[in-house]
Amino acid sequence: ATSADDTPTPGYLYTEIAQSTFADLNACQQLADYLIKKLEKDNPHVKLKCLKIIKHVCEQGKPEFKRAIQRKAEVVKACLQYRGTPDPLKGDAPNKAVREEADLAVKAVF
Repeated sequence: ATSADDTPTPGYLYTEIAQSTFADLNACQQLADYLIKKLEKDNPHVKLKCLKIIKHVCEQGKPEFKRAIQRKAEVVKACLQYRGTPDPLKGDAPNKAVREEADLAVKAVF
């Protein structure tokens, strides 16, 4: 779901990931830690996918996930100013998409 290519994450995975937060007591913290670690990578495709997952799980998942992300919110907020290397074909579009999705994710987290 967070691969480095530009293929979109299948929609059903968002629901499965959100439902997984209800399965185990530690699932929320483990998922939050994993996504925050992936957000720290300097790849716009990975960042975009992670932000979409964070937004969806905050809206559909267990409330503990939202609290876990709020504790590490500086990483999500840093994506609001993300300026990656421009793509040779798409220019700044992937970076702009990260900034726009970061705005939606921050609104979902808070």
